[in-house]
Amino acid sequence: MKDRYPAKIGAGFAIAAIALVLCSCNGNSSPQPICGAPQGTVVVAYPPPNATAVPDNFPGIIFASSTQPLGSAYQALVLPNGSSSAIQLLTVAMFTPPLPNPNQTPSFPNPIYQESASGGFILPAATLINVYLNDLNSNCAPRLLSTFTSQ
Repeated sequence: MKDRYPAKIGAGFAIAAIALVLCSCNGNSSPQPICGAPQGTVVVAYPPPNATAVPDNFPGIIFASSTQPLGSAYQALVLPNGSSSAIQLLTVAMFTPPLPNPNQTPSFPNPIYQESASGGFILPAATLINVYLNDLNSNCAPRLLSTFTSQ
């Protein structure tokens, strides 16, 4: 009887591993491409990378683009550390400076600012937050752009 249990456990792990591989590739034999900007460079301007004590009731994520605005299907996803699902913020809209403080000044000239508003979402307190760029019109995997810590 003892010999059957290790075989059952091993078979269970093998099935789980195969399912994980299929899910991460959307059933294709190649992994999803990572979402990027239509052209140029995109960075997170607010909150700046590695910021601490970002207010829990933050207004949203402000992106800076180097060459052209992101399309209307782009949005920020925020993933609190320890959470298994990301929170979808609103799709981007043009944002006119001044930016909230603190913020990051992009390394490129004449940035185009767009905000993916929080829609009233309240961040969990004192938590590391991962910020992803997502393109709703693509089958790409959201791209990690920044992290910060909530207040």
